[in-house]
Amino acid sequence: MKKLFIFLGKGGVGKTTSSAALAFWLAERGKKVFWFSVDPAHNIGDLLGETELSRPKKVYRELYAQEVDVDRFLEDFLSEVSSRMKSLYRHLKVSGLEDIFDVMKLSPGMEESAILYAIHDRLTAVDADYVVIDTPPTGLTLRILALPTINIKWIEALKRWRLKILDRRSMVAHIKGEDHFGGAPVKKEDDRVLAELDSHLEKMRFLEDVFSRRGFCVKILVLNPDKLSIREGLRIKETLARLKMGIDLVLVNKWGLSGDVLSEIEKAFPDTSMFTLPFIEGKAALSKEELLFLAGQWADKVL
Repeated sequence: MKKLFIFLGKGGVGKTTSSAALAFWLAERGKKVFWFSVDPAHNIGDLLGETELSRPKKVYRELYAQEVDVDRFLEDFLSEVSSRMKSLYRHLKVSGLEDIFDVMKLSPGMEESAILYAIHDRLTAVDADYVVIDTPPTGLTLRILALPTINIKWIEALKRWRLKILDRRSMVAHIKGEDHFGGAPVKKEDDRVLAELDSHLEKMRFLEDVFSRRGFCVKILVLNPDKLSIREGLRIKETLARLKMGIDLVLVNKWGLSGDVLSEIEKAFPDTSMFTLPFIEGKAALSKEELLFLAGQWADKVL
């Protein structure tokens, strides 16, 4: 993969249209492109007029599109975790995990975690020159981008505690024997819990590196020419800065629909390249030619 493109912005500003424009523009130039959405709204299918995009589907030349079913991914993810937990803690005869995970589906952060793991799943499975991601509205996307760093801190802390437990077990095992623990692991190399933590830590470090690598992960902010959209864009900019990330390009979509606020946008994003895209009237979905026209004004600047 040469580059990853992530489109950011509040709902309704034109992220899906902009991501589509770039995806088609790259495919038009002979590139193999994987364009997928982790937005539960599933706007890619609406734009393409496709009803079935649960799996990657070729939609134009070497352009493949997919809409990740986040709810289904969460179901599968929790089912897999339940199975592993029962295996890891079989010596404790853990039961009733299904009921616990039914409640967990409704817990704060589970949707973000499911989307994060879905992104990891797609990025590690895909074979493409370029990957384009259409994201959910601002709040959810920012939490997803922050999660790898947060999870790394949690997993590293859990590993430290797990190693302390194993050290204590080892000390006791020297006196009473390993059978004292009823089959629970005593040595680090035998501990599947530690291996599980290492597996998740590897995934989070991969995603943290991918999201933060400048020049590889290109973050494109899509705005509309109105004050609410500009304020939302500033919040995105500030949050990304705290994550040591930046915005690589600002697209002001639907230009001409509202008053002239270009000077205000330029003041808000003084060090970022910016392009205005005209509002095309009377179209619920743009044609391939119109998408290529829009991308032609800016796409070469992010390669």
